[in-house]
Amino acid sequence: MDGTLFAVDFSAAGDEPVAPCAVFRLGDRPRDAWGAALAPDAGCVVVATQHEAMCLDADGAVRWRIPFTPPAHSSIGLANCAFSLDGSQVWIFRPDAMLGRGDGGDRWLVVDAADGRVIAEYALPTVGQGAHQVAHPDGIHMLLDVGEGQDGVFLFHGRLDGDAISVHSYPWDDRCLIDVSPDGREFMTVGHGEDDAVFHAFPDGTELCRFAVERFLTPAAADEDGSTDDNDEVEEPHIAWSGGYLDAATAVITVAGETEDDEWNIPYVVDLASGAIRGRLAAEPRLRGDGSWTTVDDHGGLTLWKLG
Repeated sequence: MDGTLFAVDFSAAGDEPVAPCAVFRLGDRPRDAWGAALAPDAGCVVVATQHEAMCLDADGAVRWRIPFTPPAHSSIGLANCAFSLDGSQVWIFRPDAMLGRGDGGDRWLVVDAADGRVIAEYALPTVGQGAHQVAHPDGIHMLLDVGEGQDGVFLFHGRLDGDAISVHSYPWDDRCLIDVSPDGREFMTVGHGEDDAVFHAFPDGTELCRFAVERFLTPAAADEDGSTDDNDEVEEPHIAWSGGYLDAATAVITVAGETEDDEWNIPYVVDLASGAIRGRLAAEPRLRGDGSWTTVDDHGGLTLWKLG
C-alpha cells in the first residue's frame, strides 16, 4: 500500500479553495488488498488489509494493531472497515473464506476504536470477495453487504448487543447496498445485474419504490428532465453501483453505458415521493446527505455543490 489520505472539513467551506484539515501518510505499508476509514473527528484513520487492521495518527504513528491469521493462499479478498457514527467503534469485515482462514465463512468484528480491543465477532455465512458498510444514522446499526462475485451479494444489518453482534439477514442474493437515507428510515440498493434501483424501508426491507433502467432511456425520461440525448446506439445501458441520497426526499441514480466510441454515465436526480426525474448532475457526485455534494476534477481538485 502506498499513498496519502486527505481529510477535508466541508462544514467550514466558503468561496476559497478547500484545504485538507488532516493528512495521513500511509508510506510503504504492505501492498495487499485494503480498505480505510477516517474517524468522524478526523483524528485517525483505520486501515484493514488481508493481514491486519491498524489505527494510524496523522504523523504515521500506529495507535494499535490487530494481526490476523496469515492467509492460507493468495486470493481475492478485500477487507473493509467503517467507524460507528460516534467514532467509538470500528466495524471490520474480514474475508476469511476466500483466504482459506478457518473452516467457515467470513468474520464481522466490532473493535474499540480507542485501543483496538475486539469487542465482538460474528461468523458470516458468506464467501466474500469484498464488502461495503454504511453506518446507520441511529448510531446503533451498521449495514453490510458482502459480494461473492458472480455468485451474488448478501445484505445484513447488525448492532452491538453486549459482547455479541446481533445480525439480521435480508432474504436476497442479488441486491447491492448503496446508501442509507439521512433520516435512517430508508436504504437504497441496486440490483446485482444493474437493471434497477430500489428504495427500501429500514429495518424490514419492504420495497417502497423502484426505478428500472429502461425508465431513463425513453423519450418520456428526456421530457421529464428536459434533455434530448439520443440513446439509439447505446450498448448495455445499466444502473451503476453508485449514487445515493441527496437528502431524505431526493436521490441520485447513475445510469451508465457505452457507445461505439465512448463510455458514459449520467447521474439522474429523482424525487422519491412522486417518482419524478428532476434533472441531471454534471459530474459523478460524492453525496453528503444534506442536499450538497462534492465532485473531483481531472487534477484532483474538490468542489462543493448545493441544491439551489
